[in-house]
Amino acid sequence: MKAFSVIAIFIATFCLSCQAQSITTLSDGTKVLHDDTSETNGIYVSKEGNLGIGIKVPKDKLEVNGQIHAKSVKIDLKEWADYVFKDDYPLLHLREIENYINTYGHLPEIPSTDEVLKNGIELGHVNTLLLKKIEELTLHLIQKDHEVSQLQNQYKNLKYEIEQLQKQVETPSRS
Repeated sequence: MKAFSVIAIFIATFCLSCQAQSITTLSDGTKVLHDDTSETNGIYVSKEGNLGIGIKVPKDKLEVNGQIHAKSVKIDLKEWADYVFKDDYPLLHLREIENYINTYGHLPEIPSTDEVLKNGIELGHVNTLLLKKIEELTLHLIQKDHEVSQLQNQYKNLKYEIEQLQKQVETPSRS
């Protein structure tokens, strides 16, 4: 909310500094801070306090019809994906993931292309999902590393046994 207020004040100051501009109030209570006859370039504040840049009727606290450029964006979250590392976390087997991908064409819990194109994404939620998938991959890699180590040990043991058997065959025992 604090950042929204700062942005609104900055935009209002910017708009008010333009001598040719004035604040207009529309019949629905929306304040027009900047309007150059093109809605896509206008700056609007709804009576609910929502700010729209290029959007005449913003439904969220800040809506922008265009690209946003920033050095940093902070998103407050209610959860993070570290629960993946708890002992009781139900980590899917790689075969299950493979079957899911073959059936649906994307990872479990990750939205499909159609869903993203229709609904967009919520950055905080998607970042949490991506971290969850990275953590799951890390757990799978650790598990595979243990399996490879076990196989390497088995290989060394079998190789040693074969060498010992070859020595026995090459040097017949004296009876």
